[in-house]
Amino acid sequence: MTRENPETFCGELVGTLADCGIAIVFLPHIGGSFLHGATFYDGGKIVMGLTVRGKDSDRFWFSLFHEIAHIIYGHIGQPNGTSDADESAADEFAKETLIPSKEFEPFIAKKDFSKSSIVQFADAVEIDAGIVVGRLQKEGYIEYSWYNDLKTKYKITA
Repeated sequence: MTRENPETFCGELVGTLADCGIAIVFLPHIGGSFLHGATFYDGGKIVMGLTVRGKDSDRFWFSLFHEIAHIIYGHIGQPNGTSDADESAADEFAKETLIPSKEFEPFIAKKDFSKSSIVQFADAVEIDAGIVVGRLQKEGYIEYSWYNDLKTKYKITA
């Protein structure tokens, strides 16, 4: 799904999550905020809101799975909000869901972070190349200024 156009995957996400009892809403980025997503109870229903802050595919998909982790792990609706441990667990879930370590570790062990190597790995694991770039950047294997042209930009309207 990460390689599909938002016009295609947004409808699929809405339907799939609705089947799980989760309402997803796509929100415009709130200027000046750092918010990518939030999940909460509205009455007895779970609502997930996602923004396209930065418009990058890697941020969108990471945020989606991060919020799904909060639901799975029971982090939503806590009186004091989520803890640092909750956030770390959600980050780890998102990271592993998108690119499992059993596939990522052999790739990084080769230490070939060329554009062609990244695209070839993304094709092998069937994920958007920009998500690979985002993880390599986040984990310090490449500079944040490298290969941003591989990141798919999304325009999702609320």
